[in-house]
Amino acid sequence: MKENRILSLEQLHLVAGFSLVISGILAYFSDGLEMALSWAIFGAMYISMSDVGEDEMSKEKRNGSSHGIRRLFGYFGATFSVILVFLYLHKMIL
Repeated sequence: MKENRILSLEQLHLVAGFSLVISGILAYFSDGLEMALSWAIFGAMYISMSDVGEDEMSKEKRNGSSHGIRRLFGYFGATFSVILVFLYLHKMIL
């Protein structure tokens, strides 16, 4: 039975990854190439983690504490990376 969640762990990793890549592009204009590459690489790592396979896990694994912790950090990563995009946008506008 498939659980209904707002976003899967894979989708959270994709949001975090693409937001970090966008932050890298924006960082290029304010912080230079090194910082841009750093954020882009970090974002790419998140994107590559998007194939965790939550939908294929057993119910016991999905309810386990380690998966819960990964899910929590997935939400943190996605949230903080979206905030980072807006911080760079704000910095560019001012």
